[in-house]
Amino acid sequence: MRVSKCALAFAAAALLALPVTAAIKAMTLSELMQVTQDAVVGTIVARDTVRLDHPWQNALYTRLTIEGESLRTGTKGTWQVVFHGSHEASDEYGISTMPTLQDSRVGGRTLVFTMEHPMLPGQQLVSNWGALYRVEDGFGEAVVVGKGEGLAFAENTRLSDARTAIRTVHAELARAPKAPGLSK
Repeated sequence: MRVSKCALAFAAAALLALPVTAAIKAMTLSELMQVTQDAVVGTIVARDTVRLDHPWQNALYTRLTIEGESLRTGTKGTWQVVFHGSHEASDEYGISTMPTLQDSRVGGRTLVFTMEHPMLPGQQLVSNWGALYRVEDGFGEAVVVGKGEGLAFAENTRLSDARTAIRTVHAELARAPKAPGLSK
């Protein structure tokens, strides 16, 4: 019996020692914009839950409807984006890496980077599930709430500065030579 307890303890310690990777990858603004198709700033006007068949059948996603402006094209309009997981208590389907309820509340302002996922045709996915930034008023101007070291906006940044940075990076990426077969 003593040997089996030791073996069990050793097995548990070995499992705890395995490296674990986070679902949100740290990316600079340039890296994030290289893998996304759009950056939208606006107000969340609706939120609901939808079922999509990725990464498994009937996976729950939160869908946000945002009225605002594309910071890449300057186009004003309405966008729908999804992220994996749901804040609805009755769904019992939360994902640790999904944006917070405060970041995705109806009436809240947001800056969101979106991409198409090959397994979710027709859906605009919040890139990396973490590229949704809350925009709040601070000291008389709009501020993008930072998400910490290694992310596109690590610290709180004036929205006007974020707009400028996004447009600058977009122009740099448009001028950069594209590798054959990899350009968007």
